[in-house]
Amino acid sequence: MKTLIEVLSQKGYITAPQAEALAEWDPKLPVIIQWGGLPREQIAVSLVAERIKHVEDRDIDYCRSVFLTANQTKQFRKQLKIAE
Repeated sequence: MKTLIEVLSQKGYITAPQAEALAEWDPKLPVIIQWGGLPREQIAVSLVAERIKHVEDRDIDYCRSVFLTANQTKQFRKQLKIAE
């Protein structure tokens, strides 16, 4: 739960260690990967590290950021009673 609160304080942006912690909490939690040139991709948080490694190791593209959707962020804030 602490990790989710940290992510929400970062406006939904997720770091690599936070992605690992969120994957333990809810492996199927959908997150967005924003690539440098490829279209954004929605994927389960448990698969994020593997997907980024696959794309970057093959020099296809690079990861700009990983984040929750605006709707997810809003719902989690409401559930946890965190002001925006």
